[in-house]
Amino acid sequence: DAFMHDKFVVIDGYQVWTGSWNLTENGTYRHNNNVVVIQSTKMAENFTAEFEEMFEEGSFGAISPDRVPYPTLDLDGIQIETLFESEGNARDRIIDLIEDADHSILFMAFVLTDNDIAKALIAQHRAGVRVAGVIETRNTGDTGSDFEALRQAEVDVLADGNPYLLHHKVIILDGSIVIAGSYNFSASAADNNDENVLIIHSPEVAVRYVEEFNSVYASAEAAAVSK
Repeated sequence: DAFMHDKFVVIDGYQVWTGSWNLTENGTYRHNNNVVVIQSTKMAENFTAEFEEMFEEGSFGAISPDRVPYPTLDLDGIQIETLFESEGNARDRIIDLIEDADHSILFMAFVLTDNDIAKALIAQHRAGVRVAGVIETRNTGDTGSDFEALRQAEVDVLADGNPYLLHHKVIILDGSIVIAGSYNFSASAADNNDENVLIIHSPEVAVRYVEEFNSVYASAEAAAVSK
């Protein structure tokens, strides 16, 4: 039941498009999504290697090799980490970053069912870090959803206000680090699916994501008031 859940395009061995965006009409015009465009031959090598594992070797998910030519790149002063799942270790890296946050953690999640990530968010909330998030409404009541656990811990989390889908898979840490990609915060993403994740260390990039978070959060607030 595992998915090939990647969302990326490599153009001319130089340009990489990735993020949460499915290449569909709904993904483009109705759903909340994000796209990162990176011009770098080394980044293109990372994603081309992942593509070839699937297309040439038929290797998917946990059985594929954990092979990233350049796991960490410095692109014009911006450090970017590249991870692929489920052969990699994105869950532990995400939890480490959550635990290292000093003052703020903002998240937008289509799905949040990974209990370890939820526990890390709750622990940081209790430690005095601002934790705020929005989760896709249709997934807040699913079996395994951590939405109610977060609410019961008094974390500032809302069901989204888009009548279609909130499809982001984003965490913004301390206004300076962005986690983004195809990776839902779920056990399936960590253990079974084929996924891609970028960790972007850049306040300049983070501010764009914070703007999107503020917009999504305001929409969620308005929807909660209208109910």
